[in-house]
Amino acid sequence: MSESNAHPLGIEPPIPHLIDGADEEELTINLGLGLVARKASEAEYILHGIYVHLVKAEKAYSERAVDTGGALVRQCRKKLGEATLADSCKTSLTKDLDAAEEGFRLRNRYLHGYWIYDDESYQWLTLKGAHHSQRPEITFTDSSEVWELAERFQKLCSSLLHWDTAHFGELADDEDGHQGLVSRKRV
Repeated sequence: MSESNAHPLGIEPPIPHLIDGADEEELTINLGLGLVARKASEAEYILHGIYVHLVKAEKAYSERAVDTGGALVRQCRKKLGEATLADSCKTSLTKDLDAAEEGFRLRNRYLHGYWIYDDESYQWLTLKGAHHSQRPEITFTDSSEVWELAERFQKLCSSLLHWDTAHFGELADDEDGHQGLVSRKRV
């Protein structure tokens, strides 16, 4: 591929016309949105595993289907309140649940909102319907915000896995073949 024909992403996407005309900022936002979606899904998966432990289900999908996002956080909060864990354990997970709830709210704004560039302010706007309101949520956003949210979800996932392993971990070989506690979600 010659320099003049090089794609702005550095790779040729499978369906290039979908991003025709996108500038570097828009491509950065789109890539960041993909990372947010993946990291938020990972957080939901880990939270579902924690929920399964809190309700003492034998297998992860033997219970009725649980909610996702903020509703899953609320289910975890309820079951955490009923759990026979030390207050310090509950407090540490509550902090992560707070972070997850805020992260899912932002994820929904970014992924379910309509993105439009405002030529007057030279910024991106997200417009999203808000629950219990007759007005949309309108917020100025820049490309770094979605990347920062993806990083927050990555840190949250590490923290949730650490909590799950510390309180519900099972003895097993880790990825390096060393014996230790691991987080396990039985399917």
